[in-house]
Amino acid sequence: MLRLALPKGRLLDGVLGLLGRTGLTFKFASDRDYRPAASDPSIEAKLVKVRAVPQLLALDQFAAGFCGLDLVREADYENVVAMVDLGLNPVELVVAVRRGQEGLLADPPKRPLLIATEYASIADRWALARNLAHIVVQTWGSTEAYAPEDADIVFDCVETGRTMEANGLVIVDRIVKSSTWLCASRLSLGPDVDAFATRVREAL
Repeated sequence: MLRLALPKGRLLDGVLGLLGRTGLTFKFASDRDYRPAASDPSIEAKLVKVRAVPQLLALDQFAAGFCGLDLVREADYENVVAMVDLGLNPVELVVAVRRGQEGLLADPPKRPLLIATEYASIADRWALARNLAHIVVQTWGSTEAYAPEDADIVFDCVETGRTMEANGLVIVDRIVKSSTWLCASRLSLGPDVDAFATRVREAL
């Protein structure tokens, strides 16, 4: 039995559509059903919050699951393997500042910079690599609204960049491009996971 973590939320429809092309479908008893029945009896699926997927894979609670590459990089678990890029929900993790403050990174103030983000680990590693004194402010959403009153730097994912532009922000660095990936637990790697990954690749 292969335990599969399906992403609850906006990623789900794209994942289900792609899996449907492989012949794998899921029957939900209701719109609150977290345990849909898979058409393949060798697969046991469960809906989980997408941000929980990397940790659940790292703990080997699931053999495989779907989430954004940005979340895999943020969690940075040794036991999580990104296997197949589905190309769905493409975004880019970027660094932005208020328009007119583009020189902030080259000439930072003497106090620590405030970095607003939902990606605390990636932001911390980024700032440390640039020897920037900093404090990470966890935003839990609406990150672009933090600068300039409540943060010096905005560290967030964008699709087109229009929301940042509308909020007077300018992108000064690009960190990683992300999309929905099939990921797996390193502890569960083997013929079953490999066969499932092949099935997904063939549907792309």
